[in-house]
Amino acid sequence: NFSARNTTKFAGDKLILDFGASFIIQNDHNLVSQGSYFNPLPGLYLFPRGGNFDEVRLYERWDPINGVNTQYWPYSEGSHNIQNPYWVQNRNNRDMHKQRYMLNASLQYNITDWLNVVARVRTDASTYRQTTKYYAGTLTTFAGENGGYKVDNMTDRSFYGDVIANVDKTWGDFRLVANVGGSINDQRYYMSRAAGDLVIPNHFAANNLNTSVNYKGNEEGWHDQTQSVFASVELGWRNAIFLTATGRNDWASQLAFTKSPSFFYPSVGLSVVVSELANFPKWFSFMKVRGSYSQVATPFDRFLSNPSYKYNDQTHNWSKSETYPATDLKPEDTRSWELGINMRFFESLSLDVTYYRSNTYHQTIYAPLSAASGYKNFVAQTGNIQNQGVELALGYNNNWGGFGWDSGLTFTFNENVIKELAHGIPDPTTGVPVDVTEINKDWLGASNVAPRVILREGGSLSDVYAHHVIAHDLNGNVDVDNNGNIKMMSVEPFKVGSLAPKANLGWSNTFSYAGVSLGVVLTARIGGLVYSATQGILDYYGASQVSADMRDAGGIPVNYGLLPAEKYYTGISTAQGGYAAYYMYDATNIRLQELTLNYTLPQKWFKDKMRMTVGFVARNLAMIYCKAPFDPELSAATGNNYYQGVDYFMLPSTRNLGFNVKFQF
Repeated sequence: NFSARNTTKFAGDKLILDFGASFIIQNDHNLVSQGSYFNPLPGLYLFPRGGNFDEVRLYERWDPINGVNTQYWPYSEGSHNIQNPYWVQNRNNRDMHKQRYMLNASLQYNITDWLNVVARVRTDASTYRQTTKYYAGTLTTFAGENGGYKVDNMTDRSFYGDVIANVDKTWGDFRLVANVGGSINDQRYYMSRAAGDLVIPNHFAANNLNTSVNYKGNEEGWHDQTQSVFASVELGWRNAIFLTATGRNDWASQLAFTKSPSFFYPSVGLSVVVSELANFPKWFSFMKVRGSYSQVATPFDRFLSNPSYKYNDQTHNWSKSETYPATDLKPEDTRSWELGINMRFFESLSLDVTYYRSNTYHQTIYAPLSAASGYKNFVAQTGNIQNQGVELALGYNNNWGGFGWDSGLTFTFNENVIKELAHGIPDPTTGVPVDVTEINKDWLGASNVAPRVILREGGSLSDVYAHHVIAHDLNGNVDVDNNGNIKMMSVEPFKVGSLAPKANLGWSNTFSYAGVSLGVVLTARIGGLVYSATQGILDYYGASQVSADMRDAGGIPVNYGLLPAEKYYTGISTAQGGYAAYYMYDATNIRLQELTLNYTLPQKWFKDKMRMTVGFVARNLAMIYCKAPFDPELSAATGNNYYQGVDYFMLPSTRNLGFNVKFQF
């Protein structure tokens, strides 16, 4: 990482030029992957307990027919496409090469002491080259006999620019702070891909791909742009009462081909510094109360108003959109208000409490259409999702003879409720009103034994449901067949809990003395559920610690006796994961999130011309308490809001250690 910044005043300090630049070079080797593909964990976790692991450390052997080394794995690939773990690490490489530069500049013209105009530009551009290499000997599920290769070349670029006139005028007891301006935000992305089997073994190049069999070529991209005008006004009186109003209008490219070319959203707020208006005790130095209402709009997904053909790089075919064209679309609309209070007392203590509530409307959902229409579904923009919660921050800052302690405790609570999905939405082909009172999201795992998120009115966006339970006979006993196997039965989906935490806590402390500072951050998540398909798979194969403990104990108490561990765990789990009702875990955890140690060298060492700080930083340093069999803060995917807290051969979370040096001139 390289960065630099310079600020210059000239023309009698009327003009201020600020310029900054950053350049980042990033090379990642062997990008990690969860799941059964290109992941060494399935082979490690499920390695036959009677096998000799030292034998497979030599993961490749010479193949005299093909003239190359090929994978050595004397076991079946099974239902998880298992390969030699060392082969996955050394011969199924996924690399990323990235270069990114960021430039920003601003020019401010001070017209008077209360009026200035500033123009700003910022650009952020990256080029990526991601390669995946499958050496000859890789499972034919993934590559041909001579191996396989995939290369993705990607670029993304964002440009932002604005011009703003700023007013800061005081007269008497009043102060006016206002700005008005316009901006442009331009985003572009491009990707080209070539992938397939190799002609010459282990020669990884695009011109060595077999284009007649299993070849995949693709090219895609998008270009978004939002143009805006905005204004804000704040009127203050005696530095005690502040009334603020804002307004913004956006012209977003996603709205093309619709009846609404732009959208407007306002906000208004009032804050009162009570301690400036009333006589408070000396120990109670500050109190401010505040309230605000805001409306924020965001455009819907690109291409939604103009459905285009989709390309399938597996079949090399184009297909038309399954969604009925929609032109009467509106931006997603969130209306929120909040109340808060800020206080400082005893010189060192501070308290900040906020209560908020927001409702989101015009969300995009897909309602079914008759097959006779030629489409699968149509877009409906409706719904009402409510979030409300409390944010609390308690701070302490004090110094004693050069020793300083700065501490902050935070608490957040959020409640999410689906107030309404869709009612009376007209079918675009028949005009008949359509109701949508339930939406089934994807399974949170590799098979339908896993839980799934179901959106229902009165529930939340993170409610998880199970749909299998252990069968019981008419006497209420567990139903066990003549071979000693537990019977499972399918039932109507029933709610087992929520993926969302009940609350989050954070406690940060910084201790400083004589240029040395020590920072410690503890975080905690309280409540919420996570699902471990890994635990279910290991139980099914008898490869988990808990299954070993139950074998040692002679079995699991079932009805009036002990059921062998194998019979029990192969009943409540499968080769693809455990049944949801028995493999959901409390996500409560406490961890040492960050530890920092910095030392600022005395300026006199540098003749007072420079400051130098050296530091050490460690993140995710230690898990103090965790009830789940994996780190519940890990995410299986970044693009799916509903695929959180799911473990399917997920790699452990990482501990990061770093050093830094900072120069200030």
